[in-house]
Amino acid sequence: MSQKFVTQRRVEFCDTDAAGIVHFASFLCYMEQAEHNFLRSLGLSVSQDQGDGSHLSWPRVHVECDYQDSARFEDVLDIAVNIRRLGQKSITYGFEISRGDDKIATGGVVAVCCKVRSGSPLESAVVPLDFAERLLPFCLE
Repeated sequence: MSQKFVTQRRVEFCDTDAAGIVHFASFLCYMEQAEHNFLRSLGLSVSQDQGDGSHLSWPRVHVECDYQDSARFEDVLDIAVNIRRLGQKSITYGFEISRGDDKIATGGVVAVCCKVRSGSPLESAVVPLDFAERLLPFCLE
């Protein structure tokens, strides 16, 4: 069975709309913040220097979010992260956002491993072995 990484996020006033409900786009930020916390917990980052004048980055090529309930200002949300798929050049993250026992939203992000050099176009790259090995315990497949 795979592991899940769980982090918390308190809803800030700026995350809400005029009705006091979390704006739909804020959930994408919550998922990204959870991804960053998850990677940091493994000693990784979404931007890693390669020592050759380039760095690895993870542009998003697909995002999705399905909403089951609403969240409001001051709610404390649990955001669980797992890896739906670890490809040769991409990672598909899965997210479950809840408030206590109430499921609020589920989502996913596909990020492609890219080498970035100043003045050059992005170049897709194979996910480094050490990066992939740290993610394996969280993979669903």
